[in-house]
Amino acid sequence: MKYTIKIASKRIEKHLDSLPQKEYLRIRSKILSLSNNPRPQGVKKISDRVHRVRIGNYRVIYSIFEKEKTILIDKVARRDESTYK
Repeated sequence: MKYTIKIASKRIEKHLDSLPQKEYLRIRSKILSLSNNPRPQGVKKISDRVHRVRIGNYRVIYSIFEKEKTILIDKVARRDESTYK
């Protein structure tokens, strides 16, 4: 039961591209692993379909659409006060 992963905006893609190589590879790997298991150990449920996963100092916030078997990456951000806004 694989999920399709989509990135919500070009802005997120640009942000990912601007990250240091090591961080980029870690985050990319974790995002790709969500297609097999959208609720891995350590995931936090923020609201009905919105979840967040921690990758070092970064947070990936995403929505799970069960019916469509899709995961939408809403935000990738370094952890600070504005991450969850």
